[in-house]
Amino acid sequence: MGNPGSQSSPARIYWTAFIGLLFDYYDLYLFVYLEKVLAGHFALTPAASNTLQFAGLAGVGLGALGFGWLADRFGRGRMMLAVFGVYVLGIAGLSLAWSFASVLGFRLLASLALGAEWGISHTYLAERVDRTTRYRFAALLQLAILGGLLAALARIYLLPAWGWRWLFAASIVPVAILSLVRWRVLAAETGNRMPDAPGAPGIWQLAIGNAVPFTVCFGIASLTIASGTINVFYAKDLPQSVVYTVFFWCNVVPGMLAGAWVVRRQGVGRALAIYAAALIGLSVWAWTSPWPQRALAFALVLPLLNGIPFGLMGAFFNEVFGEYRTMLSGAAYNLGRILAGFSPALITVLGLHQGGSYFLFTAALGAGVLALSISATRLTRWF
Repeated sequence: MGNPGSQSSPARIYWTAFIGLLFDYYDLYLFVYLEKVLAGHFALTPAASNTLQFAGLAGVGLGALGFGWLADRFGRGRMMLAVFGVYVLGIAGLSLAWSFASVLGFRLLASLALGAEWGISHTYLAERVDRTTRYRFAALLQLAILGGLLAALARIYLLPAWGWRWLFAASIVPVAILSLVRWRVLAAETGNRMPDAPGAPGIWQLAIGNAVPFTVCFGIASLTIASGTINVFYAKDLPQSVVYTVFFWCNVVPGMLAGAWVVRRQGVGRALAIYAAALIGLSVWAWTSPWPQRALAFALVLPLLNGIPFGLMGAFFNEVFGEYRTMLSGAAYNLGRILAGFSPALITVLGLHQGGSYFLFTAALGAGVLALSISATRLTRWF
């Protein structure tokens, strides 16, 4: 997978991939934080608000498939620049939105960029660093999720003074500048077209040949992202202060680095098993403990655990797929994100959200990941 002839240093390659993901995550979570503000401004019904959320989920899946295929066929570098253009257009449109239909359309467009960016960035990076450092770089690349922290702080400090339109528009200027940096880095790169994809295989052939690894990767993504999604939407006991908000988001960082460390020494399967066992243990403790602050402790510790799978998925997914790995890895991750996006609605239907009692659901997620860790171990032995 590596490209020894790459003219750029690993650090430069990393920053090239990181800058796009950071601002994509910023706008993704900013939309979540501003959901009630937008609903009030456009007088949206609950059904309309849910439609906007679904459009965001659908967009990341479509972006991963469409742009992933184009990146595998025509070069990841070219598509990284094209995705920036789509992103800027979508965010500019959101900042100028005049109706529900315009918000919906530009929301979908911006989400296409996020779905595309994850798969392209991780594949671009994975193919240009050696295997011994690939998981560490993939974990560091996922630090772009701290764009969610940036969105949270923007809502707290800037929303009252700037208004919601300028919060979206504010990311256009740095992205435009950083796109020039990305263009200069990519201009020095050659051979970024996938060497083992001379033609376009049939969908059926591609599906059959990758059914097992895709199922495993999709399962890992959907279960682990569901855990983080539930925590973002239902951690109601988390104090709404800057200190706790920063702690909540930054807690994922040591988990990512710890996961990369375990992968290098014990493998992906062992890292996922450790995560799953810890998630089950934390969930059972939070469910049975009489401590009044158990929900708060759960909400703060869970990001630490979630950092483990979040940090390893980018490198692992690229490792188990052969041709068209940008499309397949991005689709597995982002389609898993779509399924995970319905987890808050599911636990609401089950009544597990009452009093923060989603601990049983997260324990079940951990059990599912534990089962998949065995398959992940077998997959890595094949390659």
